[in-house]
Amino acid sequence: MSSEQKPYVIHTKETPLKPTSHRLNPKVHREQLRLGDLTGLTKTGVHLCRVPPHNDSTVLHWHSNEDEWVYIVSAGAGAVMRIKEGDKEVEHVPIKEGDFFGFPAGSRNAHALKSGEGEIVYLVGGSRETLDVCTYPEVNVRGVLDRTPGGKSWDVGEEAVVQT
Repeated sequence: MSSEQKPYVIHTKETPLKPTSHRLNPKVHREQLRLGDLTGLTKTGVHLCRVPPHNDSTVLHWHSNEDEWVYIVSAGAGAVMRIKEGDKEVEHVPIKEGDFFGFPAGSRNAHALKSGEGEIVYLVGGSRETLDVCTYPEVNVRGVLDRTPGGKSWDVGEEAVVQT
């Protein structure tokens, strides 16, 4: 048997996750492994993520053009999915191992995980469209992402447009 690494296999137990923070809130951070990128996927993004205790996975958001899903591998006590349906107040939905969340493109169901006493380990993925607008309702910003060759990204707020 060959010990050569195949481009379509990632041994996640042997590959370290990389710390990342969110550009709109540096206090929000997680560790992640970009499984889709590492295996050459171009139409689907898949990440293995870990959120440390008492932290958010991301800034509350929803996508205009991309489907997104989350599968909970493990979750410590007190872990929740924060969900804001349209103009409603944010709801805290308790999560546990094996839970699956699906957020269709344009559904306006903003979401983010929040850990409690223990960490959260999860898979997150979705479609990779050429153009997407990601809305962050709590900070009144929209991120515009252009994945065409040479494309750029911008954050559009109430006061300014900033290229990212």
